[in-house]
Order: sequence, then structure tokens, then C-alpha cells
Amino acid sequence: MGLDLSLRTAMSGLRTVQKGLDTVSSNIANADTPGYTRKVLTQSTVVMDGKSLGVQTGNIEREVDTALQRETLTQESRVSRLGVLDQYLGQVEMLHGDPEQETSLGNVVNQMRDGFAKLMDSPSSIPLQNEVVSLADNLARTTNRLAEGINTIRTNVQGEIESAIDDINTQFQTIDDLNRKIRTSTALGQKEPDLEDKRDEAVRLVAEQIDINVMKRSDGSIAILDHYGQPLLEDTYKPLSIATTVISPQVAYPGGIPPIRLGDSTTGADVTGQLRGGRLGGLIELRDQSLPRFQAQLDEFSQTLSETFSTAGLTLFTDINGVVPADLPTTASIGYANQMQVSQTIRDDPRLLRDGDDATSAGAADSTLLRSIVDGVLGSGQTFQTAGLGPNSNLTSSLPASTDFASFATELVSYQVNEKANATSQLQSATSLRDQLKTKLSDQSGVNLDTEVSLLIQLQRSYSSSAQVVSTNRQMFNDLISIVR
Repeated sequence: MGLDLSLRTAMSGLRTVQKGLDTVSSNIANADTPGYTRKVLTQSTVVMDGKSLGVQTGNIEREVDTALQRETLTQESRVSRLGVLDQYLGQVEMLHGDPEQETSLGNVVNQMRDGFAKLMDSPSSIPLQNEVVSLADNLARTTNRLAEGINTIRTNVQGEIESAIDDINTQFQTIDDLNRKIRTSTALGQKEPDLEDKRDEAVRLVAEQIDINVMKRSDGSIAILDHYGQPLLEDTYKPLSIATTVISPQVAYPGGIPPIRLGDSTTGADVTGQLRGGRLGGLIELRDQSLPRFQAQLDEFSQTLSETFSTAGLTLFTDINGVVPADLPTTASIGYANQMQVSQTIRDDPRLLRDGDDATSAGAADSTLLRSIVDGVLGSGQTFQTAGLGPNSNLTSSLPASTDFASFATELVSYQVNEKANATSQLQSATSLRDQLKTKLSDQSGVNLDTEVSLLIQLQRSYSSSAQVVSTNRQMFNDLISIVR
């Protein structure tokens, strides 16, 4: 090999080492940067006429296992969904309190039944009549409190849905901007690993909000697809949008609650049903399924209780207009739990607890009606509607179809509290798996400082060796010139 060739080879080695040092230094500096992946400098041997002429560098590329990355994103979405369910179902659990407490709905029903039982023994006792009115009022207020609390939670969920859409749009915009830059670099034959890292971080934030699929294209850009494979972000950025609305027991999606649209807020495609998984998917599930089901359970309990009393001859509970609504799913019965109250007529004349609405036995101190209430209304099984519930008549109660009121109330509380327990259990399992996947992904694509320091030492030695070759070449050139002279 001639001196010029050896010098050229040594110089190419120095340039390669310098770029390698830059890459390793960047890896070490960004070891704790969220979303940063380890970068490697590609290099290849320069060969001409079968002879090695040194080394040339290529692009700086990322070390990423895309299959593991995709699996981690899916699990991230699942954890976010369960997390938001756990959060808001926990608020419902707090509404109910301890099921064993006296303020629990089932116990409040039993307290009213005990009050009627005592009044049955002394039907003309004014203090006992007033006590029953108070106990009935306590039951109505307990039902109101639970129903209003559920509607408040649902209102907060709607607010979070709107915030989540804003967050997704922010990340979509970021991904779209990065797509354009990466597409331009790819067309020039260049890699942009740092931009890809930033894009992956934006994708991860989207995956926290909804379950997505990512499709990489030959031009370096990516498309974001929903759970069903329908595009949310392609060549052009289209924001998600939703009109503000007031949440009440009578409104639901589809119908009273406006849809989430892709693109134009009035004419864009309705994608509400496609946004599954993630925090947003969990919020939609709470707003359209879980919380309306809880409301429907309370409405069915309240309406059936009121109607059964009325049929027995005592209109004890009514709505704010003094009416007992017809059975679900009539419009009047939806949201009835929020406004059920003790009839003003009963409040004005508690003797009607003994005599009934028609007052045919007033002053007779008769216990017939009271006995039928204690044994028949509150002491025997009743029939409850279990399907066709809610504003869209599409919900089931998941509660017994036939039981007494106290048992139904207890089952109602247990069901709603157990939903939180189930979410917590699933969240713990999903979080454990997510953390394992993140650790595995970090080990595969993250920066290991020990590895980088070891490579740094190796590069320093390579630099020293190449520099020594250059120095030797210089000396040999000087010796050659001296000989020539």
C-alpha cells in the first residue's frame, strides 16, 4: 500500500471515529430524555479494485424493535383506559360510602320499612306518622343525592372528553409537522432519527388517549389508524371536534350528545364509536355506558317504588309536579331518581299514611293499608325492568328482575361499588404488564450507559491508532523527502 493510500485510510478512520464520538456523546447526554432511543452510526468498507481504501460512514439510525414498540403502545392504551375507569368509578364508590353504614341506600329502605311497622302498631300516632314522613324523605333525598352525584361525575367526564380531544389534536399536529420534515429528508436519502424519536413520543401520547394502529410508509411518514383500521391522520391533518353540551340524565350519544367528528365540526365524519381504548375511550365508555346504567338503576328503583306505593293506595312519592311517572323507558321516568320526593299531600296531612289517598277510613285507626305496605309493598318481591333502559333504551340493569326493594337497593350499591373493584384489579394487572414491556423496550432501544462508555473507550483507542498512523505517515514522508534531496 502506498503512503497516500495509507494516509487516506487513516484519515477516513479519524473522520469515522469523530462521528462515532459525536453519536456516543449524544446517546450519553440524552440517556434520561423521554422517548430518546439509542443511535448507531452505520459504516462500510470502501473497496476499489479489490483493495480496501478505508471506511465511509452512512446515516445515524435508531435501534428500535417495532413489534415490541407496538405491543407497548397497545398496553399503554389499556392502562390509560382502566386508569380513568378506576378514577371515576372510585368517585361513585365514594358517593355510596360503606354499604354497611346506616346511610347506605339498602339500609335507608329498611329504616323506612321499620318506621311503617311501628306505625302499623299505633296507626293514629302523630309522632310516628311524622317519623315515617321523615324516613321517606330521607330515602328520597338519598336517591336524589346519588343520582345528582352520578350526573355531576358524568358532566365532569364530558369536560375531560373535550380536553382529551384538544390533547389529541395537539399531538396530531405535531405528528403531521414531523411527517413533512421526515418525508423531505427521506426524499434526499437522509435519515432523521431524532425527529422520529419526537414523532414516536407524540404517537405514545396519542396512544394514551385512544387505541391506535401505526402504519409506516415508504416515504418515512406514518399514518394513524383507529382501533378498527380506519384512518385518523393520513396525508393531511384533520382535527377531532365536538360541540359543547349540557349533560343531564335525559341525554345520551347518539342523539342528545353531539358526536366527535373528524374534520369539520358539523359535516365531518362521526368517529365517536371508533375511538376505543385509552383515556378518551374510557371516558366515552363512562359517559355512554357505565354512568347511564347507574342512573337507570336508580331510576328503575325509584319509579317502581313510587308506582308500587301508588298502586297499593298511597301516593307517597312523586316527581316535582306531584306525578308518579309511568314505567321505564318513558321520557318522564328517565331522571326520576333526581327529583323523587315525598308527596306534598302527604307532607300536609301525614294521616294519609294510615288512611290512604282517598281518606275513606280517616279517623278509624285502621291498620289495613299499613299492613299491606309493610308486608306487600316493602316486604315481598317486586318486578323490575332489566332491559331497554336509559335515554336510548339500549341499556340493561345487570340487577335482579324480581326481589324486594331493600335487596334491590343493596344489589344496586354492590354492583356499582364492585365495578370500581373490578377496574382496580384489572388496572393493577395491566400496569404490571405495561411496565414489563417498557423495561424490555428500554433495554432493547434505550441508552445503556455502561455500553456507551465501553464504546467511548473503544473509539478513543481507534482514534489514537488512526492518529498514530497519520503521524507515522508524516514521518515517513519527511524521511522520503530527505532522501530525495
